[in-house]
Amino acid sequence: MAAPRARQGILSLTIKDKSALYAAYMQYVKNGGLFIPTSKPYKLGDEVFMLLSLMDEPERLPVAGKIIWITPVGA
Repeated sequence: MAAPRARQGILSLTIKDKSALYAAYMQYVKNGGLFIPTSKPYKLGDEVFMLLSLMDEPERLPVAGKIIWITPVGA
């Protein structure tokens, strides 16, 4: 029997200034990571695709990743 596949999702994140970038960046994650607030239910290991808008860049950047941190509801 095959192992169940991780769920995939598409997230969107707009970072309007450097302070928002520093707040979202998770430097302790190997190769870096971004905290993306969402109400969508994810599990650790789920694969995600993100469209990232950075400050004054006209195009959204496609980024693939996986869920490595979940903050519990109400925390």
